[in-house]
Parts: sequence; structure tokens; C-alpha cells
Amino acid sequence: MRRYLLLLTLLLSLPALAERPRVALVLSGGGAKGAAHVGVLRVLEQHRIPVDIVTGTSMGAYVAGMYALGLNAAELEHQLLALDWNQGYQDKVGRDELSLRRKRQNDEFLLRTDIGLNDKWQLSLPGGFFQGQSLGALLRRSTLTIPRLKNFDQLPIPYRAVATDMETMTPVVLKRGHLATAMQASMSVPGVLQPVDLNGKLLADGGVVNNLPVDVAKELGADVVIAVDIGDAMLPREQLDSALAMVTQLTNYLTRAGTERQKTLLGDEDVLLTPDIAGIGVGDFNQMPEAIHRGEVAATAMLPRLLALSVTEQEYADYQHHKLDRRARLQRSDAVFLDKVEVEGNASLNEAVIRDVLGLRPGEFHQTEELEQGVRRLYALDAFEQVSYRIEERDGEQILTVQTTEKGWGPGFVDLKFALEDDFSSRTSYEIGAQFRRTNINMLGGEWLAEVTLGSNKLLATEFYTPLDTDYDLFWKVRGEYEKRRRTFFVEPGEESFEQFGRLTTLDFDYATWSLLSELGYNLHPWSELAFGVQGLAGSIEARNLEGKMDVFSTGPYLRLTHDTLDNVFFPTRGESAELTLGYYRNRLEGQGEQENVSGLDYELDWLRPWNAGRHTLISKLVLGGSTAEQPLPVFARSLGGLFNLSGYQSDQLSGRYSGLAGLLYHYRWLDNDFGAFRSPVYLGASLERGGVWNSGADVGWDKSTTAGSIFVGVDTNWGPLYLAFGQAEGDKSSVYLYFGNLFSF
Repeated sequence: MRRYLLLLTLLLSLPALAERPRVALVLSGGGAKGAAHVGVLRVLEQHRIPVDIVTGTSMGAYVAGMYALGLNAAELEHQLLALDWNQGYQDKVGRDELSLRRKRQNDEFLLRTDIGLNDKWQLSLPGGFFQGQSLGALLRRSTLTIPRLKNFDQLPIPYRAVATDMETMTPVVLKRGHLATAMQASMSVPGVLQPVDLNGKLLADGGVVNNLPVDVAKELGADVVIAVDIGDAMLPREQLDSALAMVTQLTNYLTRAGTERQKTLLGDEDVLLTPDIAGIGVGDFNQMPEAIHRGEVAATAMLPRLLALSVTEQEYADYQHHKLDRRARLQRSDAVFLDKVEVEGNASLNEAVIRDVLGLRPGEFHQTEELEQGVRRLYALDAFEQVSYRIEERDGEQILTVQTTEKGWGPGFVDLKFALEDDFSSRTSYEIGAQFRRTNINMLGGEWLAEVTLGSNKLLATEFYTPLDTDYDLFWKVRGEYEKRRRTFFVEPGEESFEQFGRLTTLDFDYATWSLLSELGYNLHPWSELAFGVQGLAGSIEARNLEGKMDVFSTGPYLRLTHDTLDNVFFPTRGESAELTLGYYRNRLEGQGEQENVSGLDYELDWLRPWNAGRHTLISKLVLGGSTAEQPLPVFARSLGGLFNLSGYQSDQLSGRYSGLAGLLYHYRWLDNDFGAFRSPVYLGASLERGGVWNSGADVGWDKSTTAGSIFVGVDTNWGPLYLAFGQAEGDKSSVYLYFGNLFSF
């Protein structure tokens, strides 16, 4: 009976709704300035002015879409200000979300260029500076799990978004499908965000061709249009003083030209609002509250004309009731029951891999956050330029379709490294390197790597890696490399194992080795692994101070356990990192007509843990390493020296068979330097360290260690850490450090 009464009430209200003019709200694009639209909506609601149609472009498409969903101005304001819009322009997955393998690669090759090589070995680049992955997630969270709509007229308020077909440079009116996808297509600024491939068209920001879609509202049957223009004005001559200003002026011209054409469609009964948004840029999301206020001021100033559209309290209550009823029918919820999970758009990876990584099971309820976490796990594989999903009802079932778009500029990728250390005195160390990564060699996501590093230390390497099952539990890799590294040994006078070198107290050696390893591993978690391998090594150790050279050979098995949940390898605030390696090797040294064969256990332990409280972080570190294979020169030498590793000494200045270091580092996040699309925080800090290197196991001990410390200023840049520091160690050892890149990691 209640349903019949409700239906009767709605039917009786329809004539009243039909008698008044149909009011359309047309919202233009403008990034953060689009918050002004919320101020306009606030005034319309306060004075009972109903909105029957909404159209928009770019940020106007977002505000219009959320209002079309049935949110009121207060709800929309809360959501708009609660979202981290800067995050929408940060596609990089957090380090703590990456697999252990990808963490190691990214830590080493910090210059993530996104340079690609296609199957024909031709250079290729992505279609946008950002791929839109984070923006898509932000929009999906806004709209929750609303399924695909056959027509946006099904929304509480009929809605249209405008995008640009980048092939023909013509406007495309989006009137059906998934609301979040339509919004994203309309908001994808060309060159900044990857265009959205939708219905066979490559769609980007509609502001290029129609930033104020009055014509769309008229075509939907609007009797009266309220248009809100927040577009940028043309720059005066005195501001045209750079190449960027020229590009901005051209963009403003294209946008303004389309807007002016739309304004000519406005009649005498229509209302044009132009909020004063001077001083608010498209990326000034922190100024959104001010933009809302200015929109409210602009709408209030036009009340003499807007009030002609006001209705009675009863009529507005009926309008609201009608809208809320349609909102309830959408079944917009933070949880959804999935009958099926389908995968669409992937070509290289086995579908079972995608399903296992996604981790969503049919026949269960899933929260929106669960869906997003599954998508993030897929994106963290670094095989796709974008991963999204849609929900649709089909034959009475709820179907989740996961859409994976492989990187269009691969499958080969090049990343770079540059690192520099200068002590402003006697030594400068540097490394320049490149890594080529060929992805998706097989259906399980296998990779082939080629690496080269030149400079103070040299490395040539090639590696093949492949998972062995679809859930990525097991993996196998084989790696070959050539390494040349300089090591310095300090010798106590009279030390028996070095008596052949006479009275010298420091000996410099060049270690040049070829190695080959094969490793089978098990991923305990995405952030931890257990690996068993066999390694063979051959090469030479040559003294720089004297004429002397030894050939070295080593073979044996090893076991490694690794765990890493750090959020940042250089300025961590949470997580933990630990690695334990045990190997049993047979080493042979040949030189000066002599040969020595020694077997022994080789071990290494690295542990690091930060404790954070707001802007303050204390980091503890422990490093131990050694070998029971007693030889004149250790095949696997350990080194200390450099910033945070016995500060005051030069990098790798101390080498020996055994090493140990315990350290504490404190840093204070002084400046955030949040530039929206990227951040470069500045830190002030200090460290305290104690450790040493020893050639004999009998010498290892705390009492034979050295105390050191440092003070520093550090900047966490997108290209690696930058440090300016002063280090001091016992024995009047001191250094001023300029560090950039990743010659070391704390």
C-alpha cells in the first residue's frame, strides 16, 4: 500500500514539475577553480531553485556528475574538500606496495624515465606525463560501486559530460556508461594525463573544444540555462615573458574561443555567472574553500535574476523527494556482491595471474576499498599503464569486469642512475648507469634485464627472471655479471697475513670478477622472500700499491632470507628491512706460483628499523658480515666508510674479511615542499655510529671498533636523495660530504 501511495504522490507531482521551466546548470572546467561551482549550488539550494539538467566539462563534469548522483551542496562540498586532488596526479605506487623485486630495481635505478622500446626496438613514450591511474581511483571512490548506466538520464538529475576526440579534435558528449569513466575522460588534460580509450575513441579534456557546454543543455530540452564560467582570461603583454607563458596563452585562447561561441547561445532568460577566481590556479587545490566562497558571492550577486526561478517550499520539497527517490534506486553502496569476475583487455599475461593478484572471489560481498586494493596490486606489477574496473548488471547478476591496459610504449623500458659523492678534499666518486628491462617475456610475466654502470665502480650484468606459478609464489632467476670495484685494506704493522707487503699500512686492490648464479625462490609475501641458489665466481685481485696479482675462483650454494616493508629506502618513516645471507663457498687463490684452496661459511646480516612520531624519525641499523675462510685476501670483502657508514671516512675506505656496524640516525622533516604532482621534503638530522672492519676473527670486538657521527641536511628528490653533511670519526678522521643519488643506502 505504501508503494502505491508513493507512486500516486509522484504522479501528482509531475504536472507541477512540468509547469515550471526546465532549469539546466552548465559548469565549465578549471581545475581547483571548479570548487566555485559548489558555492553556486549552495545559493541555488538556499533559495529553492531546482536544477533539472546538469552538464559540465573537466572539473565542471565532476561537480555536475556528483550533483546528478543526488548529493546536495553540503555533501558535495564535504567530499570535494576531503579528497586529495594532488594524489590524482601521482601515479607511482608507494614503495611499500611494490614487490620486493621491483623495490630493489627502483632503489638502484632511481631515474624512472618511462622511456620505452617497442617490439621493433623503436623509441616510444607514454601518451601523458601521468597515466591517470590515481585519478581513476579517486573518481571511482567518489561514485562508489554505481553500475554501468544505459543512459545518464537514469541519474536523479539527467547528466552529460563533454570530452575531446583527440583524433578529430571534435567534442564528444558522454551520455551513458560508467559515471567515473565519463568524468575521467572529460578531465584528462592532454599531455598531462593519458587520454581515456572509450568506445574506440581517444578522449581527453573537453575544455579544448567546449568548456561551457550550453548547446548540450539546450539539446536536452532546457528552458533556462544557468551557466557558470570559471575559465582563465587572456594574459596581458607584460606577463608573456616565457615559453610557458606563451603555451598558456595559446591554451587560454583555444578555451576562450569555444566558451565565447557557447555564450552566444544564451538567451535573455538565461543567466551567466562569472565568479572572480583571480589568484587561484588550476592546481591550487588548497584554495578550494576560497573558490567555494567566491562562487557563492557571484551567485548571490545575481539573485535578482535567479529568484525568478525559485519555487514554493512545497514544490521544492516535492522536487527533493523525487530526486532522493531516484538516488535510492541507484543502489549506490560501499559494498557490492559479485556473482562473476571477468578480465578484459590483457594480451601478454596469463589471465590466471591477473585473477590471483587481484584476489577477489565471486560469490562474496566486497567493499569498494577491497576492489581498489586489488587494482593497486595489479598496477604495482608495473606491467600496465592503467588498471580499472566496472560493475554492471547482466541477466540478473552483478559482474565485475577488470580492464587492464598494457603499457603502449613497451614492452622494453629504460631506467637510469646517476650518483655522486664528493668530500671536497681528495676523492670524488661517481656512477652513471642504465638498465634495460624487457617485460612479459612469457605468460607469467617473465623479464630479461641488461644493466651497465660506469664510473668509480663498474658493472655489466644480464638476468632472466620468471615466476613459476600464477599466484607468484615461486620464481627462478639466472644472472651473470662482471664487476670491478676498488677496495682499501688497512694493515697493522707486523700482521702475519700481510707480511709480504712490507711496511705499508694501506693497500688498494682492484677486484675484477665474473660471476654466474642460478636461484630458486619462494615469495613468503610480496615484501619477503626465501631463496636458495648456487654461485660461481672467477676473476682477479690486483694490488695498486705494488706489483701483484692473484686469480680467484669460488663456487658454492647460498641461502637468503629478505624482508622489506620500508616506505622509503633513504628517508624511511615506517616499515622494516632485514636480509640474512648464508653461503658455503670453496675459494681458490692463485698467484706467484702458489695456490691455496679454502672452504668456509660466508654470512651477511643487514637490519634497519625506523620509529616515527610526526615530523621526527629515529632509525636504527645493524650490519654484520664475515667469512670463516681465512685467506691472505678475502674473496668476499666487506667495506665501510662514507656517510652513515662510519662517517668521516671516505666511501668504502675500510675493507676487510669481517665488518660490523651499529648506528642510530635521527631526522626531522623541516620543509614539506609539496608541489602537488611531486614532493621534495627537506630534512635536518644527525647520526651516531660505531663499527669497524677486521682481517682476523680474533680481532672482532666492540673495544676494537671506531665511533663516528654526522650532521646533515637532506632533500628527498624524485631523482634520488641529496645530502650536504659533515662527518667525524675517531682518529681525527673528518669529511664534508656532498651526496646525490644512491652510492649507498642507510
